This record gives sequence, C-alpha cells and structure tokens, in this order.
Amino acid sequence: MIKHILVAVGAHRDDSVLKTAIDKARQTGARLTAVYVVDTMPWWALAGVEYGCLDTLQMVEELERTVERRCNETFELDAWDIDTRAMTVALKGGVGRTIARIADELDADLVVVGAGRGPKWRFWEERMSDVIARCTRRSVLIATSTVAREDKAASGDAHRHAQGRTGASVHAPTL
Repeated sequence: MIKHILVAVGAHRDDSVLKTAIDKARQTGARLTAVYVVDTMPWWALAGVEYGCLDTLQMVEELERTVERRCNETFELDAWDIDTRAMTVALKGGVGRTIARIADELDADLVVVGAGRGPKWRFWEERMSDVIARCTRRSVLIATSTVAREDKAASGDAHRHAQGRTGASVHAPTL
C-alpha cells in the first residue's frame, strides 16, 4: 500500500512528472512530496566567479525559489484535495543518490521520476531512475511526457504484425 509518494522535479517547465505523481497520489490516497535537488555550487557559477560574475550564486537561489513556487502553484491548481508539500535539498553526491537518500529519510513508498534523455556519447552514465532504484529499496515509477509517448508508424512486415496490437496502449508508466 502506497502512503507517501516522493516526486523528483527539475528546473524545466514540463510538469508531466508532477502531474503523474498527483494522479498516482489521488488514486492511492497517498500524501505527496515534491523535491528539487539543487547544486548550490554549479560549475557555471564557479566559472563565472573569475570573470567578476559573483551574482551567479544569487541566480541559483532564485532558480530554487522559482521551482518551489511552480510546484506550489501546480499543487494549488491540480492537487488541492491531497496532502502535498514542496522542498529543495542541497546536492550531496549525485542527484540520484540524493533523491534515494531523501526517499529513505521521508519513508516514501514510491519515487516518481522523469524518463530523462540519456546522452548517447556518455554511454557509461546511468539513468537517474536506475541510480535511485539501486540506492534505495523504494519502488520507482518512471513518468514519460506526452511528447515522448508518440507512436511511430511501423513499416513493411513490422506493420502487418503490429496491426492486431494497435488498440493496446503500450505507454503505461512502469514500476
């Protein structure tokens, strides 16, 4: 039984991960916590210091507040009927490890993350969902955006074999 859901949100404007977590919390009656992991000393802030751009750290703090404000606005509009909260945490280690640690600390039953886009040239890096699953015993739900769910037309023999399966939805999030 799911009682607490932790959703990892990012700085991007795509709220599909947050909305997936809200839907799951509504289905299960669980409370929902959105967490934004922020690097308080990003590489670009340190690079800007040598050029006299000391206000880049203030930009990081402003981004932090913006993400938290966006989560709270989404909660007010879409999740007014469930117990929610938004929080930011400082990066300690990798992002996936930090989310796994927070999930353990908050005793979350389920962690919702986005599918992400793995860079093709950095083949040695793990997906964040894999890191979270490896670092905690919590279930991980990978939410995909509607853009990533578009079907591509099959061609040739594959099209004939796929005709019988066109009515089935293959885009359900997996645990």
